[in-house]
Amino acid sequence: MKHAFVMDPLEQVKAYKDTSYFLMLAAAQRGHDVFYLDAGDLSVDGHKVIATTQQVEVRENSERPFSPATPRSACLDEMDVVWIRTDPPVDRSYFYMTMLLDLLPEQVTIINRPSTIRDWNEKLAALRYPDVIPKTLVARHSESIVDFVNRHGRTTIKPVDGHGGAGIIFVEPGDTDLESKIQSATSNAGHWVIVQEYLDAAREGDKRILLLNGEPLGAILRLHADGVELNNLDQGGAALASQVEDRDLEICAALREDLIRHGVIFAGIDVIGGMLIEVNITSPTGLQEMSRHDNRAYHSEIIASLE
Repeated sequence: MKHAFVMDPLEQVKAYKDTSYFLMLAAAQRGHDVFYLDAGDLSVDGHKVIATTQQVEVRENSERPFSPATPRSACLDEMDVVWIRTDPPVDRSYFYMTMLLDLLPEQVTIINRPSTIRDWNEKLAALRYPDVIPKTLVARHSESIVDFVNRHGRTTIKPVDGHGGAGIIFVEPGDTDLESKIQSATSNAGHWVIVQEYLDAAREGDKRILLLNGEPLGAILRLHADGVELNNLDQGGAALASQVEDRDLEICAALREDLIRHGVIFAGIDVIGGMLIEVNITSPTGLQEMSRHDNRAYHSEIIASLE
């Protein structure tokens, strides 16, 4: 099989923890051809999706993980699997990339379906499952946000289009600067934010569960660094071993049919205190950490499922 990975530049990849590298390694180890391409090199000629690609030798060596071949122009119809692994934010360029990849023929498996990446904002997607999420408001005007904070106490506010923990703040009733914090978070009512009741369980970490074809593979617990409130790994958090528990299975079951129907093959969901927080479908991470903790080659299992 031929696997093409649309992703950020290879020289930026941190192979010791990167999920895209881990999937590329598994594909290579299972005898498949692995190709790299940057989203900016996509084009459409007539009805054919064209890209400048590089076939890549992938090594189990975090210091020298890749040996890319000379770039060449290729029709992506030649690929069996196209992985969309470019990191967020899902901005205008990301949006148009998904529209170009939508033009690929049905015989090419795209992970994940481009139209779903466009339609499912990773934070707003959780609102599809109201029975398993915390009390939540999406708003841009301070009056409704202040009212929510006064009713629910300590509150988490995060930008609708944020990623990696950027822009997240915590507020409480009675904060003397509450109004100014809200104005800053919403860019003076110019942007919507997610306003969510604070879950005390966040102090013990948040759980990342990875799903393949709607079924949970496993989980890790992301725990904040000392002196930091956010559990995101990008904010210095650590990935600890964890288990998929009964409540997690209930949440996964609530998502399963939706994920399958909308072509989401590989996803990561974030759970705090038995509540769904986010549905990550752009470039879910945590696969290496989960494989190490469970002593299981999840990356190889994912590639095998595509065979």
